[in-house]
Amino acid sequence: MKMGRLFVIAIAGLALVSAVVIARGVAAPGSVPGLPALQLAGGVVVQAGAPLPMLQDIDPEDLDPARDVPGLPPVALAPPGGAVVQANGIRIPKPAMPTGARRVGIQVGHWMTDQVPAELGTRITFQTGTSWAGVQEVDVNMDIAQRIKAQLVSRGYVVDIIPTTVPVGYLADVFLALHADGDGTGENSGFKIAHGSRRGPYEDKLVAGLTDEYAKLTGLDNDVEHVSRAMSAYYAFNWGRYQHAAAAHTPAAILEMGYLSNDHDRDLLVNRADGVATAIVNGLQRFLDEVPRSKIFGEDLIVPPQRSFPSPSPRT
Repeated sequence: MKMGRLFVIAIAGLALVSAVVIARGVAAPGSVPGLPALQLAGGVVVQAGAPLPMLQDIDPEDLDPARDVPGLPPVALAPPGGAVVQANGIRIPKPAMPTGARRVGIQVGHWMTDQVPAELGTRITFQTGTSWAGVQEVDVNMDIAQRIKAQLVSRGYVVDIIPTTVPVGYLADVFLALHADGDGTGENSGFKIAHGSRRGPYEDKLVAGLTDEYAKLTGLDNDVEHVSRAMSAYYAFNWGRYQHAAAAHTPAAILEMGYLSNDHDRDLLVNRADGVATAIVNGLQRFLDEVPRSKIFGEDLIVPPQRSFPSPSPRT
């Protein structure tokens, strides 16, 4: 579908949402009940789960013939807590400031894929991860996730080990999805890391810190040439398409820790897993030290309607 057609769909959808919102008198967060949301919010309030027409653009999987309903344009939904459609983008209201110890979410890639909700479709249930020489990706992901948790808990953090299905609007000080790759040949080596295209202002810092610490302690190259659109559009932090995703305010990234199909990478991930976990913990600790909770959750987010996919981190 050409961009011009998408723009027409977006504008038409926005007009429809505007009419519905004004007719129902939906109040903006913190507004006075009974007054039009458009006046107080400077835009149109879209309730959680309602379509966000300005975000209706194409993800890589939308063009996949194996998709559940091929050929249909994507439908973005407002995240839990709703959103405000404005002329300069979409405003995501800040959440209530979390209290207590800082929280870290570690997703174990491909764990419990058979229990995904309907909104994620059936295709994820078949994504069981790579394997090589008898080593299963999900087992590597889980092993390293547990090692990360043990180290972070010892430093006073609360850690959630998260399966394929992310809690609705998951809110944490940081979220990281763990995966391992495979190329079918054993030739490729290195790690890959990316954040989403519609996230908060701190993801670049998260990716940079993880990249530096991971490269330094593991000795692996940053395989930037193979960072894909599928990574930057990863469902677990794609709040504009799924309710079961990290909240827009949650700094989030996905890390492909190495290639199981490569003998050196596989040995690192299996036999030197403590070092891998320490590298990741150091990267997360660096981010948490640099970005306090008051910054992460202190302001509304303004998200541009057109996604700009981030450039990969430079090779180290």
